[in-house]
Amino acid sequence: MENKRGQVTLFIIIAIVIVGGVIAYFLLRDTIVNDIPEDMRPVYDYYLSCLEDTARQGVSLLGEQGGYIKLPEFQPGSAYAPTSSQLDFLGQAVPYWMYVSGNNLLKEQIPTKTEMEQQLSEYISERVGDCDFSEFEAQGYDVYIGNNDVVASINDLTVDLAVTNPITIYSGDRFISVTNHKISLASKLGKFYGMAVEVYNYEKSSMFLEEYALDVMRLYAPVAGTDITCTPKIFVDEEIRNGIVSGLVANIPALKLDGTYYSLSEDKRKYFVSDAGINVDEDVNFMYSADWPTKIEIYGDRVVEPVGLQEGLGILGFCYVPYQLIYDISFPVLVQFYDTQEVFQFPVSVIISKNEARESLPTNSGVSIESPVCDYKNQEVEIYTYDVNLDPVDSRIKFSCLNSFCDIGETSTSGEDSKLVANLPQCVNGFIIATAEGYADAKYQISTNEETIANIVMNKKYNVSLNLGEVDKALVSFEGEDYSATVLYPDTTSVELVEGNYNITVYVYDNSSLVFPAVNDRKCVDVSEAGLAGFFGATKEKCYDINIPAMDVTFAVVGGGKTSEYIAESQLEDSTELNINVPLFGVPSDIAGLQANYESVDNELIYLDFK
Repeated sequence: MENKRGQVTLFIIIAIVIVGGVIAYFLLRDTIVNDIPEDMRPVYDYYLSCLEDTARQGVSLLGEQGGYIKLPEFQPGSAYAPTSSQLDFLGQAVPYWMYVSGNNLLKEQIPTKTEMEQQLSEYISERVGDCDFSEFEAQGYDVYIGNNDVVASINDLTVDLAVTNPITIYSGDRFISVTNHKISLASKLGKFYGMAVEVYNYEKSSMFLEEYALDVMRLYAPVAGTDITCTPKIFVDEEIRNGIVSGLVANIPALKLDGTYYSLSEDKRKYFVSDAGINVDEDVNFMYSADWPTKIEIYGDRVVEPVGLQEGLGILGFCYVPYQLIYDISFPVLVQFYDTQEVFQFPVSVIISKNEARESLPTNSGVSIESPVCDYKNQEVEIYTYDVNLDPVDSRIKFSCLNSFCDIGETSTSGEDSKLVANLPQCVNGFIIATAEGYADAKYQISTNEETIANIVMNKKYNVSLNLGEVDKALVSFEGEDYSATVLYPDTTSVELVEGNYNITVYVYDNSSLVFPAVNDRKCVDVSEAGLAGFFGATKEKCYDINIPAMDVTFAVVGGGKTSEYIAESQLEDSTELNINVPLFGVPSDIAGLQANYESVDNELIYLDFK
């Protein structure tokens, strides 16, 4: 029993000694720090300021680079969306928090606060030994820095650092050594990051940026509608793209989050305010630049002919032009939280597919935004792309099966071939579509469940000037089986053509003062009765009113004609100008004359002459 009491007493004494030693260490440490001789104090203060400057540099990088100091591995963009995994913002790479990868996966890369703290700790630790003490060494001091350990804590309004490393300062036969250093920086990094995550999650669930983009598309680009007119409606891709981009440039910076950091000049500006579910009391910017990678693909007819509606008034008694264009749009938006000292920013990809906001929500592993057909690429096919001389042409390859489009990759030149070996979905009578700069798109029909090789010939585009003589305004259309082009002359005085057979039509227009009178009529038709009586064939008369206002025809057809021609590549290659001789009919004086002019276009011949 006495031995046991002795052992317990010994353990108690050892515990007291250990606790006392720990207490003495911290008291001694604080005493050492507080008792640094006055002549050595500037050396130590400089070291603390050096650590603080390094920490501020790391904090700044975290804010400017979306929460990263060491950037994630770069991933290039794709044909679907040209945004890569990083946005080039004023020469600085900023990782996207949401982006489309090269294999058409919608991905996110959002750093956690723990990852940010780890990167900041490593950044400071790697630079602890970089402090320059040469000025003090010239005064007779020697400074030695030992191994270090840095722990960073990011809070809403501060960034706290606990740095453990010995700094020993010698002056003659005296020295002082300090091992533990604590620094606290005033910083909103944690607050900005927290708000950024809230806004990102709001965009992820509500897609409010896509909704604004859809409004821009509808306001700044033709989507669907009907125009009351007797002249064709012409859509120019470049004008549409410029309109959408200018709309984004004008509207994205106007976006706000519900909060106290702004005041609205008028009530209608509330349209630009979104409620992200947080009270935003810091400045927020939404940024878009026309110089950033933006994709706008347009589907639909670019030239829409008028349709005559009213029977009895001729084909042009009443005219309307129905049109519908469909868009795929993708572009980056940079979100910034900032004050006069700091900024935290991150970009996201905004994606519109077939006039609708993207459907898939991103996950860490990535979600395919292609058609489900594209998920089953299990048939290997060798694809070769050439020009008409069988020289290799590097091309971008897509695959079409029914209404689905899959991005496949690019052919690349090796030796005498431009080749791509890739897996395609199994499909009967699908199409491989090849596109290349300066060449017309080429389609190759293939049943991938049977065929494994595709040789695709690309037709080179040639730019040829147009000359229609004294014609003031004309619509010139080249309709080919695989390639077509339409120009409004003289707004456009050249056309890009490829070798092939074309049906060529020219409509010449001039100013007109014709007025179609208003139509007020009542039509009655027999319709089936409702219910059982209708089933047995009973009908009743139903009448409706037709009220069409008077319509001015400001442009009338005054000439034109048609022809069919095979245009060889040698003609395009050796010529710089295409002269078109077009018959003129004169300005019509009445509706019957206008109708006669339209009919004459179908009967008259035009003549082509390459110079």
